[in-house]
Amino acid sequence: MIKIGLINCSNATQDLNCAAIGCLKALNNRAAYFADYPEGEPIELTGIISCAGCPTLSAPRKILKRVKSLIEFDIDVLHFSFCIKHGCPFKNKYEKVIKEKYPDLKIVHGSHADPDDAVDKFKANMNELLAPSVCVPQDMNDHIKKRVKLI
Repeated sequence: MIKIGLINCSNATQDLNCAAIGCLKALNNRAAYFADYPEGEPIELTGIISCAGCPTLSAPRKILKRVKSLIEFDIDVLHFSFCIKHGCPFKNKYEKVIKEKYPDLKIVHGSHADPDDAVDKFKANMNELLAPSVCVPQDMNDHIKKRVKLI
């Protein structure tokens, strides 16, 4: 049995409520980046973690702590999700610290399909969702200054 761990973007999961539906569908259907696993060999999703967030001084230690939670359950492969592959400017830094600590761990960049025409749209959509410009979200300052707009 091949034990798989998945790491996805904390911005996507925590701020944008991504439930890894595309990643899980690809894994369950052995599609996209999960298609190369031998057909007769069972695969198991051992766990899903979010990244350590955009790097700070402690990000390398945080990422290793999170990956360790999967390593302790003997994963064979760690997949960087679609959002990490296409949206994370720090993925190479994360991969480097993971490979230094766990040199035998196979890392795959990708989960679900990434058609060429979708990547640029994905990046633009992520930027808008994380830092809205079209519909600017309200915050507590709007409450304090009595300018909250209700539907």
